[in-house]
Amino acid sequence: MLVAIVLLAMALRLAGAWVLQHPLNSDPLAYFTMAQGLAERGELTDMYGQKAFYSAGYPLLLAPFFKALGSSVGTAIAANLLLCAISIWLIYKLTVALSGLRGAGLIAAAIYALWFPGLWNATMLAKENLSTPFLLGITLCAIAIARGERPAGAALVAGLLWGAALVTGGSALLLCLGVAVALLMLMRARARFAPAFAAGLCFIIGAVLMLAPWLYTTDLMVGRPVLTTNAAFNLYLGNNPAATGRFVSIADTPLAKDWDSTRLRLGEAGNADRLQGEALNWIKANPGRAAELAALKLAYFWQPNLPDARDFAVSKALASIRLIEVAQYGLILLIGLLAFRSRQIASDGKWIFAAMIAGFWLIHAAAYIIVRYRDPVIPLLIIMAAIPVTAWVERLAARRNRRHAG
Repeated sequence: MLVAIVLLAMALRLAGAWVLQHPLNSDPLAYFTMAQGLAERGELTDMYGQKAFYSAGYPLLLAPFFKALGSSVGTAIAANLLLCAISIWLIYKLTVALSGLRGAGLIAAAIYALWFPGLWNATMLAKENLSTPFLLGITLCAIAIARGERPAGAALVAGLLWGAALVTGGSALLLCLGVAVALLMLMRARARFAPAFAAGLCFIIGAVLMLAPWLYTTDLMVGRPVLTTNAAFNLYLGNNPAATGRFVSIADTPLAKDWDSTRLRLGEAGNADRLQGEALNWIKANPGRAAELAALKLAYFWQPNLPDARDFAVSKALASIRLIEVAQYGLILLIGLLAFRSRQIASDGKWIFAAMIAGFWLIHAAAYIIVRYRDPVIPLLIIMAAIPVTAWVERLAARRNRRHAG
């Protein structure tokens, strides 16, 4: 059944890629250019010649596929399908770990296979394809740590995954909260500090092993070790006089006037320093507005992706599909959140899931919100929702069986 669900998910995503035929532009073009340059010339640069602006994790994954199969969108879609299969397997494993119900694992996997944003992301070069299995993998490791299942080994893997997730996107920064909760649970269960300390040390070692090579590389490329120079850019877009909580173009901000000339003069790292300084100065000068924007961003993070009249004018079919997506999202969010009260879900899993969701959510108060930014965390809510739904289906089936038997 799980294999059938994976094949269905892949077929739907292949069909979506064939129908949609996304053009290469913006972030997808940057990731393609970076992966192609690394595979063909050994250079990790985007279309603007920047070396550490866009997060490197996703193009670093694509580069070996491009090297082996050729640099093309089709090759990237094939890599996305592999990542989709891994995500579905992790969703199944996590659901069974939380509930002990294989049926719930299959239902959760099936829901994700039919989840429109997951399908949409797989049809283009989006880093969320990689961020999703990283988040799921860290969560699975956290549960293993909390339950004392080879905690040191699980913590080491969690550290490796967290480090890789940070290279893939800064939104993974607070996912370590889930691991911290797991370490506290381990310490409480063992009634000793030493196992949790050893596991925590293994987590740090794993993160350092993954991050150190990238930080060394960026030090050579831009003059200092950074995860990305994009973080300061995003911080400024989210905190300036023109900020709305959603994406605004740099052309609409006060820095637009001399943007290109100043960026070239200061260089990648210098321009990042300038943007960070401008953002922090604006926050200090406007604390009330900054707090209001942060609250708006946290609200926008969960806002349904409702199509408007302009969307229907462009494509009635796609806008109608968006309505189905909104219905999917509403059910997943409602049932997933209510499931935190369910007795059928292991309490350690609830705490870890809550920490992971909160950490991923809160970090987005800093910059700005785009709808797809929340996509990696939705599988956790799918898992939570699938468990009570499975219990309800089983009770309904048992009632029917008793009725037929009578």
